[in-house]
Amino acid sequence: MIIDTSNTIPTREMLFADLFTPQPGMEGYIKLFGAKWAAWLGMTIEEFNEVTDRLAGDELREELIRRGETGPIGMDNFVRILRENGITWSALHNMDESNLSGSAVPNQYVADIIKKYPNQFIPFTGFNPHKAAESLSSVEHALDKLGFKAVVFRPFAHRCYANDPRYYPLYSLCEKRGVPIWIHTSVNWTTNISMYYGHPRYLEQVLIDFPRLKIIAGHGGWPWTPDIVLMLWKYDNLYTDTSAHRPKYLNTPGTGWEMFMRYANSTIQDKILFGSDWLSMGMHIRDVLKEIDQWPLKDSVKEKFFYKNSQRVFNL
Repeated sequence: MIIDTSNTIPTREMLFADLFTPQPGMEGYIKLFGAKWAAWLGMTIEEFNEVTDRLAGDELREELIRRGETGPIGMDNFVRILRENGITWSALHNMDESNLSGSAVPNQYVADIIKKYPNQFIPFTGFNPHKAAESLSSVEHALDKLGFKAVVFRPFAHRCYANDPRYYPLYSLCEKRGVPIWIHTSVNWTTNISMYYGHPRYLEQVLIDFPRLKIIAGHGGWPWTPDIVLMLWKYDNLYTDTSAHRPKYLNTPGTGWEMFMRYANSTIQDKILFGSDWLSMGMHIRDVLKEIDQWPLKDSVKEKFFYKNSQRVFNL
């Protein structure tokens, strides 16, 4: 059994949104992940580059949407792959970054998907501090009426640090309800936004002010790995996943993950969660799992990493 705490779904509204409706500064993400997304669109790197060089604007968007709808990973095939590889639950992150894009995917869109594929997804609703009251109401509705289990946001997309007071009503609500929050805690590749919005230091005051709030520091806090390891050790209510990083690099000296791997078998073994973002990385989930098999984790710790810790965090 495996719980994946960080992933999305292969639809144009979710995974491919940054390709279809790129925002200023997102060129960094397209440069990093575009060729990998191209594979899921059924394109070679050469085809992808040719199309993106030849087309622009609405023409490019419509061509990519057409290819996405006929590409190799539709929803039914995606769910089959999850089940074949032992993914008992898979996160479905629906972020609200409408301050950048002007719109957000409605939670009802996600609710319809989890109805179609019951007992497969952990739906996360987004929160946007720029419309705090409206967004908080939307979070409550998603939790109370639509079956959502958690909240997700990326501080850099809001141009707010995680300890910004505008997030505090959300933290209070989620602490009272026992709802975990996944917060992007790592470098971002947006070329016009500082990467330091994702530094783990901005979680610390939140952890102090809300000692029963379950926070998942997304993407392992890299490249500030020593900071996140020490915070995991210190704060009972902090967890982290290793999503969006190719697993073999976590076990490769000189990549910045040495402290994480050193303490994964001991002091932080109850605080680490499996997360993949395998679609964004352009890796098949089976290859992600094969690389994790090479990690020097005890069998008992692997069980915690893959399932038991997340089961506790999400009350599954």
